[in-house]
Amino acid sequence: MPASPLITRHRLLLALVVLVLAAAAVAAVVALRSNAEPAAGAMPSASPTTSGEGAEDQAAGPEPDEPGQGGSEPSAPAPSDTDDAEPGPRVDTATAPEPRETLDPAPFDAVATPEPGVTVAVPSVEDVTGQANVPGEVGGPALRFAVELTNGTGKALDLRTVVVNAYYGPDRTPATSLLKPGGKPFEPEVAAGGSASGAFVFSVPAEFQDQVELEVDAGVGKAIVIFTGT
Repeated sequence: MPASPLITRHRLLLALVVLVLAAAAVAAVVALRSNAEPAAGAMPSASPTTSGEGAEDQAAGPEPDEPGQGGSEPSAPAPSDTDDAEPGPRVDTATAPEPRETLDPAPFDAVATPEPGVTVAVPSVEDVTGQANVPGEVGGPALRFAVELTNGTGKALDLRTVVVNAYYGPDRTPATSLLKPGGKPFEPEVAAGGSASGAFVFSVPAEFQDQVELEVDAGVGKAIVIFTGT
């Protein structure tokens, strides 16, 4: 039997609704794809940053102009009126110590006066055999000198700064001091009107014992005395 007009109309409406829904579904799918692709493939836009190298460049600021690349060049210093002045003589403010006075050599039997009221004498010179007791000493032929210092001043004298040295031969070779036999230093002090004595041993080769000098430095401010002979 032929379909009734009412059934045919319902079928057409149903088909039309299906087509509309299918078209709407296709349009929705296309719209979703078009919105998703730019979001997935789009590159992130550059934005200012304050970390890494960009921050260093911003903090450093523009580099100064190099010479020859433009910008202002440093101006030369203005000439001074003293540039052409010749340097004056150099003044040495350091004062050199005054040379110590050394008295003329005297024989061993003489009495020397290094300072008014102070006398130095050598009562005896003995030929002895030196003994090595400490490192640096050499035993053998030696001379022992007895030295006497008299204090005729009105005050005590400090003898801790007294120095006694000996030399021998034509070249005044320094003699090595020894402690034994019989070496004896001065007392630390000699009272006013008193005297002090000491014994000083020096290693002197036998062939030069007739060419000997004894040097006595009685202290700061006093002249150095020298005795010579045998």
